[in-house]
Amino acid sequence: MRKSTRSLLILAVAAAALGTAVYAELARERSLAPQPLTALDPATVTHLEIRCQSCATRVFARVDGVWQMRAPHDAPANPESIARLLAVLRAPVRTRAKMAGYDAAKLGLDPAQITVVANATHIDIGGEDPIGHDRYVRIGAELLHVPDRFSARLLESPESELLDPKAAK
Repeated sequence: MRKSTRSLLILAVAAAALGTAVYAELARERSLAPQPLTALDPATVTHLEIRCQSCATRVFARVDGVWQMRAPHDAPANPESIARLLAVLRAPVRTRAKMAGYDAAKLGLDPAQITVVANATHIDIGGEDPIGHDRYVRIGAELLHVPDRFSARLLESPESELLDPKAAK
């Protein structure tokens, strides 16, 4: 075997080993990334409802690919506002636990401060963790800690989510 052929072969093996190591590291980092709140793809959601104790219930429906507010007004919804609301579905989860053994009332989950219904998925959002400033979230029998980057969006006025705020009058 010639010296140049042997050098090319060694270089090819080294490049393949390096590529394999990079792929393995990317896979490891992906597995360590925080899991999203739900497995729902926001693009597949056709019904969105937001109920809270201190604001008006808002109901949205996607009709022919266009979001419409159904309650408290019947008017076209602002797609950017809907995208911000749907981002809640993909919020990163810090910790997960079974709801059994926790007092839902003390966590602000009985009754929930905010409830988001996306298609058939119910997401109850409760109080704030005093140490980590995360929100307590309940989905089914699971208790989650989620960084609170969305509660202000969920408490916005219905008029701010309309395509034309004058349509509310």
